[in-house]
Amino acid sequence: MDDFPKNWPNPERPGVPMFPNITARHVLENKRRRALKLVLWDHDQDHYCTEIGYVTPHQMIGVDWEYYAPVLTPAQIAEMLAGERERCAKECDEKAVFANNEAEEAGSHEAERYWRGEHCAATFCADVIRSMGDAA
Repeated sequence: MDDFPKNWPNPERPGVPMFPNITARHVLENKRRRALKLVLWDHDQDHYCTEIGYVTPHQMIGVDWEYYAPVLTPAQIAEMLAGERERCAKECDEKAVFANNEAEEAGSHEAERYWRGEHCAATFCADVIRSMGDAA
């Protein structure tokens, strides 16, 4: 799920679901009736399948139905969370490298000790964040 949108929804593509390149379930919302509807996005046909037919994103413009959200599987959610944990851990890794460099260039024993402590803390945090995915 590396293609997870960072700026959703896309106002230039109203009605187009998240992950439009995958056939999957999504939820549409009826603003007037305040109702949600589970539909299937057919990637090959570029339309939503409903119990009474199909609707394209273009057909949704100007009607009461709007795209609401994807229905993610547990595996997709786990993959997204793992990616987010790894991004956080990499930030800690960068802090550890920075702190190590500062420790090596420290002009005093106190400054070196401070940066060694920062390095240890950042390394510890990276390890803990990475191990969070192992918890059941």
